[in-house]
Amino acid sequence: MQARIDTNTPGSQVAVIQYMFRMLYMNDSLETIGKALRSLRLSKGMSQQALAAAAGISRTTLIQMEKGKDAQVSSFELAGRVLGVEFGLMPESPHMARRRQARADHQAKLAASREKHLKLAVKFALGGAEALALKEDALRMVQLWKEKDLCSPVYIERWLEILNAEPKQVARKLLAMDDEWGPALRQNTPFALSVS
Repeated sequence: MQARIDTNTPGSQVAVIQYMFRMLYMNDSLETIGKALRSLRLSKGMSQQALAAAAGISRTTLIQMEKGKDAQVSSFELAGRVLGVEFGLMPESPHMARRRQARADHQAKLAASREKHLKLAVKFALGGAEALALKEDALRMVQLWKEKDLCSPVYIERWLEILNAEPKQVARKLLAMDDEWGPALRQNTPFALSVS
């Protein structure tokens, strides 16, 4: 006996999604899964052509899916995303999980570095002895890079352009470091000891 799938009552679309998820993982009838997908598509008022085009799959593939014929799990995921649901059917490989985490960690480091340099910009904007000491220490660091060939001449030149100015100008230049060079300059900063 086959259950009728109702997508018109509140919460029933979630039930359909959960049902499809269970069916895919339990290797149950592809026909049942296809009917659930069709019901969800119709509840959203989409034609097969519109869903297939939006999902980047062929209409033929969608027709086969709705008929319960064999289809790739990724096709169900693509159709689901268009319908506003995430099935979570595509397992993420450990390699991809590590790459995603590495990207997130890198973005967090860039954001922290940017925040630290913004705080330095405030110190420079306020001027005074602290700003002059920060500037002198940074210029000494850049000079050390140059003498010991510790850093690319491009970075040395760019930091000298920033630092060879009055403290308030240094503040403005630090605030303007969001161009393509900003992250690289903040990563290779003469303020390493000041921003820790």
